[in-house]
Amino acid sequence: MKIRPAPAAALLLALTALLPAPAAAQPALRRAADEPATAFAARVLGQPEDELQVVETVWNGTPAVFADHLVRQITDKGYKIETRRIVLLSRSADGSWRRIAVTDAEEEGGTAEVAAIGFANADRDADRELIVLLKWPQVHYDYGGAFYEVRLFDTPRPGQAALTYLAGPSRIFGGIGCECSRRDGSATTFRFKTIALIKRELTRRGY
Repeated sequence: MKIRPAPAAALLLALTALLPAPAAAQPALRRAADEPATAFAARVLGQPEDELQVVETVWNGTPAVFADHLVRQITDKGYKIETRRIVLLSRSADGSWRRIAVTDAEEEGGTAEVAAIGFANADRDADRELIVLLKWPQVHYDYGGAFYEVRLFDTPRPGQAALTYLAGPSRIFGGIGCECSRRDGSATTFRFKTIALIKRELTRRGY
């Protein structure tokens, strides 16, 4: 028996059925005129208000709320891991808001904290980029103090679900550094522990 090829339309329909369904568009978020930033972030993120750190600001002319909280996980060996998750809530031109992932900061000898958030030019365009200064307190037998890291991110684009990490400019600050004293009397320092110092270094580098 001779097998006839399937009509083109039927073949296209069959192939389409095998493709993953397109991601659903993120629903617009609404914020009441009198809703405090912390209450708004808690509602959107599904977190208790007292477990959130919130910064309300304006980024390149757009109202923005930065919120961070801990994500707790238990490994298969029973260890507890705490990751600091940072999220941006950004207002659109129509008054609605959208949720955009910024970064996750995993444990590094201690639980991550957001030491500061700021803005500066970091890619020589007209916009200011986001500065996130992370801190991990350190309490150990041989040394104590804190680890620090500077992470830079580009301005969000329409439809973007996560900010773009600027790896090149972030490397200027040397990755994770230790502001620590040691039991043997030695010490190390991290040069960029404030937004002002970070902005000064970016300016010095020509940004």
